[in-house]
Amino acid sequence: MSRRAVATVGLCCAAFAVLSACSDTPAPAPATKTVTVPPTTSTSVTTSTSGGSSSSSAPGRVFDPRTMQADVKKVLTETYQLRDVGDVLCPANQTVKDGSTFSCTVQVGGEGKTVTITVTGEDGRYEVGAPG
Repeated sequence: MSRRAVATVGLCCAAFAVLSACSDTPAPAPATKTVTVPPTTSTSVTTSTSGGSSSSSAPGRVFDPRTMQADVKKVLTETYQLRDVGDVLCPANQTVKDGSTFSCTVQVGGEGKTVTITVTGEDGRYEVGAPG
């Protein structure tokens, strides 16, 4: 191998080492944003007057999908700083139950993406995951 080839390889290795040291910043982890959305109250409650007790035939409190869709879109544009966020579709009748998860679909740049929603409390708080 000629001296010129050795010098070229050495310079390339040195340049790679310098560039590697410059990009030592870790990539940011996908963030989640906690958003508080007031849940709607289910209206299908049956009350029994014979025994003085009441029973519920409904799943309890559920999220309002229209409110959730607007809030998810806001989180994606403001927190995740995504551009060209289109329609967000979240399923109806999702109960407000701590730890439960479900998915919303969203259009980002004309592509269909999925966003995971994780309920973080019985009061209607939830986390919006990064679109995947």
